[in-house]
Amino acid sequence: MKAVVKYGYGERETELRDVPVPEIGDDDLLIEVKAASVCGSDIAFDNGQHAAILNPPVVLGHEFSGVVCKTGKNVTDWKAGDRVVSDNTGEVCGKCYACNTADFLSCPERKGIGYGMDGGFTNYVKILGKTLARVPGSLLRIPDCMSFEEAAILDPACNGYMAVVQEAKVMPGDFVAVFGVGALGLFSIQAARAAGAAKIIAIALSSDGEGRFEMARHCGATHTVKSDLEDAVEAVRGLTGGEGVSCVIDAAGVNAVMPVCLKIVRTAGMIVKIGYDHNPYNRSLDPFIDGAIALKGHFGYDWVSWRNVMNLVEAGKFDMKCMISHKMKISQFREAFDMVRRKESIKIILYPEDL
Repeated sequence: MKAVVKYGYGERETELRDVPVPEIGDDDLLIEVKAASVCGSDIAFDNGQHAAILNPPVVLGHEFSGVVCKTGKNVTDWKAGDRVVSDNTGEVCGKCYACNTADFLSCPERKGIGYGMDGGFTNYVKILGKTLARVPGSLLRIPDCMSFEEAAILDPACNGYMAVVQEAKVMPGDFVAVFGVGALGLFSIQAARAAGAAKIIAIALSSDGEGRFEMARHCGATHTVKSDLEDAVEAVRGLTGGEGVSCVIDAAGVNAVMPVCLKIVRTAGMIVKIGYDHNPYNRSLDPFIDGAIALKGHFGYDWVSWRNVMNLVEAGKFDMKCMISHKMKISQFREAFDMVRRKESIKIILYPEDL
């Protein structure tokens, strides 16, 4: 089968290769991939970043959905034909603090499907039975109303939901600011809308393009701020009557936004940091003390995130379709990756070559 393989740790050491169809054991499952989505992390892997969790040569693609096509003889909970989506948990130790508190994404020994072990930019993915025994919720059935394409982008939707609802604990009537209008920012905006936020302020650069600002408004942003063309602090303070927002979701990542976050979050508010920036912060942390402000490093989601987002999609309160901007074949992965780099897309779906 054809697969997008990251074969080294360096930049652009990624290519389309022929790889064997995985063989499964008595406790394992084989998933036929129907749709996979390009994530910003795939671009980072292609750039030669996140080496600590990368295990080349490896088939990329950690956001995917499909159909169970084969089961081991000991498998009873799943059958051929089941429509499924993976939360990309490939392996966990099952013994550490994180595993024992069901925080499986934080397991120090975790291997993610699509970077630690072979993923979904291909035709078939192997799901280990020992992982399903430890993390039963790592594979989920897709509601009948949901397409494979929508299911393939549940990962970032759940990511945004956890940041806004489970970690920032946004309540109906709260004011929320979201930095960034990429996929994670837009899904965070949708989560804030679903939580009942009274005002949702999307903040980004004008270079992100008017299309993304329009999408932010479609997703629930009540106001948008182009931070390079207007004073974001003044704008947010004006919109909130000087109070500031209860939480800021940093889906942009660059450390330069942190001083702005500190000026627009209200006293005893929270900043949830989703985006990465490997550069040092180089500023005093005293403002966090002075304002009793919490800074939460955010990574991923849990089973509750997945269940609730799927429920919201079924209820018509989360719009997945609007987030899918392009559909391509895995042989076009290079074009897709470069489109993401140029901010010409929101979410790109890649299909196996024979679909």
